[in-house]
Parts: sequence; C-alpha cells; structure tokens
Amino acid sequence: MRQIDERMQIQKQFADLQKEYFFENILFSYQWWILMATTIILWIVWLLVVDKKRLKVILIVGLITSMMAVVMDDIGLSVTAWFYPYQLVYFTTRLNAVDLSILPVTYMLLYQYFRRWKSYLFATTGFCLFASFIAEPIFVQLNMYIMRRWEYWYSFPIYLAMGILVKWLVDKIERKYG
Repeated sequence: MRQIDERMQIQKQFADLQKEYFFENILFSYQWWILMATTIILWIVWLLVVDKKRLKVILIVGLITSMMAVVMDDIGLSVTAWFYPYQLVYFTTRLNAVDLSILPVTYMLLYQYFRRWKSYLFATTGFCLFASFIAEPIFVQLNMYIMRRWEYWYSFPIYLAMGILVKWLVDKIERKYG
C-alpha cells in the first residue's frame, strides 16, 4: 500500500507541475496556435466536404482511427520513444491535435474519396509518406515532437497498417450492417 501512496503522490506532483508549465510556457505559444488552428481548420474542412449520405460509416473510420492513434501514442509515451512538449490542454501528455484531428480527419477523407482498394492504397501510401517524412520532421523542427528512441521510418508502416486495418474493418462492418 505504501508504494501506491508514493505513486499517487508522484502523480499529483507531476500533474501540478504539468499544469503550471502549461499555463506559463505553452498556452498561446506559436506552437499552441499551430495545434489549435490545425485542429479547427481540419474539422471545418471535414464538415464542409463530408458525404452526409455516408456519415455513419465515415464517422466509424474516424472513431477507430482515433482509438488506435491514442493507444499507440500512449504506448510510445509510456516507453519514452517520444515526447510532446506542447499540447492543446494541460491534462494530457498526448498530442491530441494529431490523435483526434489530423489522423482521423485524414483517414475519413481518404475513405470517403478513395473507395476502391487500389486507389485507397495509393492515396494512403502517399499520405503515410508525407506524414512520416515531411510532417513529422516539421513538428520536430518546431519543437513540438521530440524523438527519443524513434526514427521517422518507423512511423510509415504503422500509419500504413492503421489505414489498411481501418478500411478493411469498416468495409466489413458496412457490408454486414450497412
């Protein structure tokens, strides 16, 4: 029981430190504004272009993508493969702008516009290459992403597998229940 109490105390200290750091250093920084603008703009674009006739199935793509991104991010953070110095809110260490906006909105749009597997794989591969070798290095340069035990090329197969798994699963759900 002593160890649990110690862990709870350390967790409380960390939460207090994180909150203080957020309000003194992160909130309204240019990195914070980039995350905020990206999140808002992507969701507005999605709202304007989403196929309302297929809204349910497209939202399932977004939900599954978000869940997978959050789980993978939590794993990477817990094994200290990477670190995010900037977040939109103080109560998480995850980069929610990516996990809950960039990835789900992108995969929803890919799913909507590229219905056939061949075109979907081509477009998804292009996005995965962009995310891994252009977007991630930009986030590193902006000090929004610190890679500790990670390389850009590790991300590519994960993003690709995520896209393939999501399409396969949602296609299966749509055939069975749609």
